[in-house]
Amino acid sequence: MKILGLTGDIASGKSSVARLLGEKGAAHLDADLLVRELYANRDFAAQLAAQFGDVLAPDGTICREKLAPLVFGNEALLHELEAIVYPAVAQLRAQKLRELEKNGAKWVVLEAVKLLESGQSRVCDEVWCVVASRETQLRRLIENRDLSVAQAQSRLRNQPPRERKIELAGSVPLRFVENNGTFDELKTRVAALWADFAASAAPRDA
Repeated sequence: MKILGLTGDIASGKSSVARLLGEKGAAHLDADLLVRELYANRDFAAQLAAQFGDVLAPDGTICREKLAPLVFGNEALLHELEAIVYPAVAQLRAQKLRELEKNGAKWVVLEAVKLLESGQSRVCDEVWCVVASRETQLRRLIENRDLSVAQAQSRLRNQPPRERKIELAGSVPLRFVENNGTFDELKTRVAALWADFAASAAPRDA
C-alpha cells in the first residue's frame, strides 16, 4: 500500500485536490477527522481536561470552543496540547492504515494541515503540497470565506515559507501543486502527477 501525503496553504485548494484523488480510487484519511474522533473519546477527553481544565462538553467529550481559546495565542500551551494529541493521532492513524491495507486499499491519501510540522509525513511515500499565489489566496479568502482584507492578510502572515516545508519533508519526496488557475487546469495537473505517483516504485510496508 502506498501513502500519499497531502497538505497545503490556506485557500490553496487542498480539498479540491483531495476530491480529485478520491475520484482516482485513493482511500482518504483526514487528520482533522482523526482528532475529532479522539476528542469524542471520553477517556482521552478526560486526559486533556486533567491537563487543561474546563474543556469538556456536557457529554464528557472535548468542547473545541473551550479548548481553542486556551491554546491558540499561547505557544507554550499549544505545544503541550500537541505533545499529547500528536502521538495519539499517530496511533489512531496507524490503526486506520492497517485496516485499510487489510481491506485491500492500494493507495491512501493522508491529508493534514500540519502534515510536515507534525512529522506525519514520515509515513508517506510522497507528499504533495498545494500552493497558490498570495494574490489568489487573498481573493479566495475574501470571496469564499467572507473575510475582510485585514482578516485575510492576517491569516496569510502565519503560513510557513516553502523553504521550511522542503526542510521539514527531509528525505520524503515533496511536490508543490500550483493552483492559481481554473479547476480544469488543476484537474489536468493532478491527473499528470497522479499518473507518476501510481506508476512509481512498488509500495513499501506502511
